Amino acid sequence: MDFRDWWHVLSGVIGLALAGYGVRLLLTRRMPGFARRRWRRPVDAGRWFLCGGTFSVSLAVGYLGRLGGVFGPPVLWSLTALVLASMALGLVSVPRA
Repeated sequence: MDFRDWWHVLSGVIGLALAGYGVRLLLTRRMPGFARRRWRRPVDAGRWFLCGGTFSVSLAVGYLGRLGGVFGPPVLWSLTALVLASMALGLVSVPRA
């Protein structure tokens, strides 16, 4: 594995952490100070972190699946379209403070 492969693995792990943090925000409805300055409600922050985390994880899965020969080009393109739509939904639907 070269640097690019490790980069995608690392981005997938970071994406899992972001998605987990988003789920935590959605469940507990408590925000730390940095998130409170950026978003009005915990739901908004949680949705943003969840969409961003799943975006990163899905891109890493798509890349590594294509690299390993698990996914063909149609599956990769479908996953990429789904990922971009999810991230666009996360960015557009969340109002900023």
